[in-house]
Amino acid sequence: MRKYELMYITRPDLDEESLKNNREKVQSVITQNGGEILETQDMGKRRLAYPIQKLREGVYTVVQFRSRPDKVKELERNLRLDDNVIRHMIINIDER
Repeated sequence: MRKYELMYITRPDLDEESLKNNREKVQSVITQNGGEILETQDMGKRRLAYPIQKLREGVYTVVQFRSRPDKVKELERNLRLDDNVIRHMIINIDER
C-alpha cells in the first residue's frame, strides 16, 4: 500500500450537513476499497485563483490515506462523478 494525499474543492454554497456528507462519502470510498485514512484536514472556504464553473470560492479539504494504486482510480472516478466537487488532485507522497 502506498501513501497518497487527496485535495479536493467543493462548491461554496453547500450547507454544513451536505459538506459533512460529502466528506464521509469520500472517506467511505477509500475505506471500502481497502484503504486507510491517516489524516483529514478542513482548510475552509478560500478564494480560487481563477473562476471555475463561474465560482470564485471553494471549500478545500485535504485527506492523507494509504491505498493500493489500482484502487485510487476508483476514487478518482467517484470524485469526477460528484457534482459538488469542482476540482480534485491525488498525489503519491510515498517516502523514498
